Amino acid sequence: MDDDLLDADYTMPELTEPRLAFFTLSEAHELLDVLRHFGSEDHDWGAQARRFAAELAARVPSSEP
Repeated sequence: MDDDLLDADYTMPELTEPRLAFFTLSEAHELLDVLRHFGSEDHDWGAQARRFAAELAARVPSSEP
């Protein structure tokens, strides 16, 4: 993970193409990995990450063939 994202003054770079209204399947799986990682922590943010990971996993097809 890029340490710049942890900086409170970080701003997203300018987009060179329009942002899609939905995540691609690959992006959804990457986000699910991040949520599962943070969900392994025992604190309020971890609980929220676990909840969102479960919601996302219920809506996204498995990455396994």
